Amino acid sequence: MKKTVEVTMIVEVEVDESKFTPEFMREFRESFYDFHEVEDHIMHIAQLEARGLLSPRFTEGYGPLADMGIKADVVDQSQEIPEPV
Repeated sequence: MKKTVEVTMIVEVEVDESKFTPEFMREFRESFYDFHEVEDHIMHIAQLEARGLLSPRFTEGYGPLADMGIKADVVDQSQEIPEPV
């Protein structure tokens, strides 16, 4: 049996904006993604949490999450098998 499943997650993300200094942003862009706004990081962090790739001990690009004031929690999740069109 093969089915397509639609999964929707809502992730609440909190960051300490003061940690996202111009120097941090520049270094992150040079090594990872072309992010220019803290909101870019918030969306990326939410996606990492949704995929199970966010680790409190160390997350690539951010280090230990507590050092960056990063917290992320899945606050809602649903999944369904959509009806074929």
